[in-house]
Amino acid sequence: MIAAGKPVLTEKPTASNAEEAREVRDAATAAGVTLLEGFHYLFHPVTRRLHELLATGELGELRQVQVDMVTAAPADGDPRWSLELAGGALMDLGCYSLHAHRMLAPWAGGPPRLVAARGGERAGHPGVDEWLEADLEFPSGATGRASCDMAGEGTRMTCRVVGDRGEATAANFVLPTGDDRITVSTRAGRRVEHLGTRPTYTYQLEALRAHLRHGAPLPIDADDALATMELIDACYRAAGFQPRPRLAVRPGMT
Repeated sequence: MIAAGKPVLTEKPTASNAEEAREVRDAATAAGVTLLEGFHYLFHPVTRRLHELLATGELGELRQVQVDMVTAAPADGDPRWSLELAGGALMDLGCYSLHAHRMLAPWAGGPPRLVAARGGERAGHPGVDEWLEADLEFPSGATGRASCDMAGEGTRMTCRVVGDRGEATAANFVLPTGDDRITVSTRAGRRVEHLGTRPTYTYQLEALRAHLRHGAPLPIDADDALATMELIDACYRAAGFQPRPRLAVRPGMT
C-alpha cells in the first residue's frame, strides 16, 4: 500500500518490533503518505474527556496514572499466543496501556520513560507473555502503571488519572460501547458522566476521512507508532522477554 502511494490504517501495534516499525515509518515518510496506527480509543469522547479534565485544570497537576487491560484467556491455539506471529499480552492488550500513558505527555512535561517491568510467561508458549506490568515516570515527576493480563477473570479496561485536585476513571476507555462512564471525584464532589456508546472505530474512520479529504490534522502518525513500539520493546527486555521476532514473509504473503 505504501509503495503504491496509498494511505494506510494499520492494526495496533504497527509492527512486530521497533526495527520493523522504523522501516515502515521511513517508507511512509519517503512516499509522503499517511500512516495511522489503529489506536481507535483515542478518537472517542471518553478519552477526549479525560484529556479535557486535565487541560482545563479541574484535576489539577497530573500525579499518577493507572491503566489496566484484562481479558479472559483465548484458546491455547489462538494466534495471540504465537511468538512467531508477534503474540503476547503486551502486544494485544498492553499496547493500549502504554499508548494511553504516552498520550498524556502534554500534561506531564513530555512522554514517560520506563522505570521497571515484570511479567509472566504463558505455559506451553516459551517467550510469550501471559501478563506484564510496567512502571513509568514522566518528566514532571508523575508516575504511571501500565498493566495487562491475557488470562484474567472477566474483562477490565480502565484508565485512571489522578491529579492534585481530583481524579477521573474511565470504566472502559477502549470499548466504551459497553460502558461509557467516567467517574470524576474532586473537592466539589463526585459525579458520573456518560460520553456515549457510539463505536470508537466510527470516530477513528471519520477523523481519517476528514484528514484525507480536507487536511484535518490527526493526533498520531508514523513517528508516534515507532515511539510506542520502542517502548514496547523496552518493556519486554526489562521484564526478561525478547522483543517479538521479525515476521518471516513467505511466498504468497501480501
